[in-house]
Amino acid sequence: MFDQTSLVVALATIGRDLNAGIAGLQWLSAIMPLMAATAIPVSGTLAARYGARVVLRTGLIVFACGAALASLSTALPALLAARAVQGLGMALILPSGPNLLGANIPAGPARQRTVGYWIAVSSAGLFLGPLVGGFVVAQFGWRVTFIALVPLTLIGAATTTLLHDTARAKPGPLDLAGLTLVCLSLGTLAWALIETGRGNAPTVFVVGGYVLAAGLFGLFLLVERRAVNPVLDLSVLGTRTLRVLLPAVLIYNAVVNGSSFVVSMYLQEGRQVSTELAGVFILIANIGMPLAGPLTTAMRRLARPGVIMLGSLAALVGSLVLLGFSEILMLPVLALPLFVFGLAAGVLYSIDTVTVLDTTEGAASATATATLALMRQVGTVIGIAALASTGQLAASLGVAPRGETVAFLVGGLVLLLLLLRLRPRIT
Repeated sequence: MFDQTSLVVALATIGRDLNAGIAGLQWLSAIMPLMAATAIPVSGTLAARYGARVVLRTGLIVFACGAALASLSTALPALLAARAVQGLGMALILPSGPNLLGANIPAGPARQRTVGYWIAVSSAGLFLGPLVGGFVVAQFGWRVTFIALVPLTLIGAATTTLLHDTARAKPGPLDLAGLTLVCLSLGTLAWALIETGRGNAPTVFVVGGYVLAAGLFGLFLLVERRAVNPVLDLSVLGTRTLRVLLPAVLIYNAVVNGSSFVVSMYLQEGRQVSTELAGVFILIANIGMPLAGPLTTAMRRLARPGVIMLGSLAALVGSLVLLGFSEILMLPVLALPLFVFGLAAGVLYSIDTVTVLDTTEGAASATATATLALMRQVGTVIGIAALASTGQLAASLGVAPRGETVAFLVGGLVLLLLLLRLRPRIT
């Protein structure tokens, strides 16, 4: 989490230092979740075969190596490659964390409380990223934010020995065809979305990109139906709860992470605030995350998870509408929608994690948590590419003085449609 939020604060500085435009920064933000989305299914397979503890430890070490390489990067391609290595490590880390939590804490109130504590503690990175990261970037440069990750990540790898491992199985061979197709389809879609915003590529190429992405995804679904050990195990959709939850996770992660990218660029490029002050605003946006876990635990005593999810989506819509009209608001007033935004997102992450853990047990938990992580990363890739490009396109067409405000309103509209779609299904 420190890595993600410190990068958000450092984006404008990296762009100036490495001569990277908005498109380059979009790729810089999207390459790690793109790699993670591609490799997360491998993580689930490895966890089923060798146990989640080994996979988590390996992922932390790989992530540390990627951070070290990022700190040494002197050009955008080198930094993109380092972020791809970090994405591979993240793919091994993300499903293994909740999988190990489920293996070490029994289902029921104890697990619900532990998920709240887990999110609260891990969210310390959300504070340190914008607060410390903003100061460090301004005083010492963005490379130091990557260097700081290395010793902390290695300490995390060492402490995995304190955990009980998960149950093991003998999964079939890796679905290499599925892995290749999901990577190509996501990468092609991200390119088409980014080029739409830039407006530089010929229209026929951009339209061809969308068509190719759709064709690759259709082919991917056909391959998955026949694969022995598929990248996307469609059997998890046999559970009604997950059939409703997982597509929603993809959509609201797209809006949340896409909006986070836009917020950073808007503050530093649109409102001309310093790196340190931008860090303070990003901190305000993240301060609700550690509060979300205990708050969700308390709310679950009063309301069903579906009702809490709808309320959180409504809060996100409201915060994005306020951000959409932020041009007429004084700068300090932006703290309110940013705080609500982070708190509502944190509640959603708590709800979906507990729901997946409570819906599945044993070996199926590894598949379900890997699918949850996959939906989050796919949503992140699409959101960063789509919302930033929406803002660029709106600015180039003269729709608004700043394209970012249009991007916020579009994100709010998407979540409103999702809320209306989910309401009859989960209330």
